[in-house]
Amino acid sequence: MTKLVLLSDLPFQTNEDLNQRILELLGRDKPSIGYIPSCSDTERKYFEHTVRYYNQLGIEDIHYYDLDQEYDPGTFEQILEADAIHLSGGNTFYFLHLLTRRNVLDLLRSYVQEGGMLIGVSAGSILTTPTIEIAGYGKDADENYVGLQDKRALGLVDFEFAPHWDGEEDSLDSLRSYADTIGTEVYACQDGDGIVIDGKVIELYGDVRLIDPRRRGI
Repeated sequence: MTKLVLLSDLPFQTNEDLNQRILELLGRDKPSIGYIPSCSDTERKYFEHTVRYYNQLGIEDIHYYDLDQEYDPGTFEQILEADAIHLSGGNTFYFLHLLTRRNVLDLLRSYVQEGGMLIGVSAGSILTTPTIEIAGYGKDADENYVGLQDKRALGLVDFEFAPHWDGEEDSLDSLRSYADTIGTEVYACQDGDGIVIDGKVIELYGDVRLIDPRRRGI
């Protein structure tokens, strides 16, 4: 059964209902988290921020697994033993480039199919969708500086995810244009909020809007 959590960011003033749902999905008193950064975090700045977030939830067992400068194929597959895998934020194009280069996409798909849980933040959330095309859309688009051509991602859900929605109607109008062009649903998510996928059920926490081109509404 698919278990996914899609977050826009990791604020410290968090959504308590969402936090409790994450713990419930993990289903263990002392769960373990495997963390994959979007690029090497040599000073562990972003990793430590994530550790503090999970510590707030009472989770202490969090391990860093690099796909970039510190990649070690001999130890990376240990991440598959974790109760959940965390995909960080960052440049979505570079992150997909790393996942492809290290042949990790199929590993992650199998991990989810076998009951593992994926938690994505921003770029990490986008990677769970069929394509990362949306990462290059809009005024705050990621730069495709690696020249990535194949933008197919994990395809664990059949919609696209737009993090960091500012709550403005103009931003939704822009996303409607995008959704109409590609012909698929898009969820716009404000920071601090998120989506939980539990099997075939999609649960929305906080201010998350569905943009459905078939209904031309939200």
